[in-house]
Amino acid sequence: MSESKNAWKLRDVIMMAVLGVVFAVVYMAVFYGGTAISTALTPFGLSAFGFELIYGVWFMAATLAAYIIRKPGAALVTEILASAIELLMGNSGGLTVVLTGLIQGLGAELVFAAFRYKKWNFLSMSLAGMGSAVLIFCYELYYLSYYLLAPGMLIAQLAVRFVSAIVFSGIICKLAGDGLAKTGVVKSYAIGASAKTGKIYDEED
Repeated sequence: MSESKNAWKLRDVIMMAVLGVVFAVVYMAVFYGGTAISTALTPFGLSAFGFELIYGVWFMAATLAAYIIRKPGAALVTEILASAIELLMGNSGGLTVVLTGLIQGLGAELVFAAFRYKKWNFLSMSLAGMGSAVLIFCYELYYLSYYLLAPGMLIAQLAVRFVSAIVFSGIICKLAGDGLAKTGVVKSYAIGASAKTGKIYDEED
């Protein structure tokens, strides 16, 4: 990819800002939803899986932004923006919220970079979500003292988080991006160009 193709344009910044705002609202809603699910699962001794079931939602800003814009840094910056706006909206987590956004965005960014920003399909997007899941899980091992849990519980939590990442960040974001491309709303972005050439489902070298 040439340097000019990698350079951000004003429309890229606007898209990242819009997605940041949209997903900040979504993230706040999911936080309360996760609390409700955890409470509902408590009688069954499964409260620890309340947030794991929907954890993949927190990676969606990164994967969807990257899928639409297809430029280095889009995943990372959009995820940080979403977390920062979420903090401004009243998330009680403080600056830790932004740190988690950075970690999650980095996880997705590293996967897309491994594909040299050329592979855009269910596999690459699912792996990007899983990359976010791995990095944030490693962080939580110490920040949330997950290392005190039994190995079996840790494996189960990570497995559920992987599935959530695949469903939300992989499948749903891929379908959402394709849907937007077909409407022409994002025709000025890389995903729009791929749609015109019939490569919306994958971009090969």
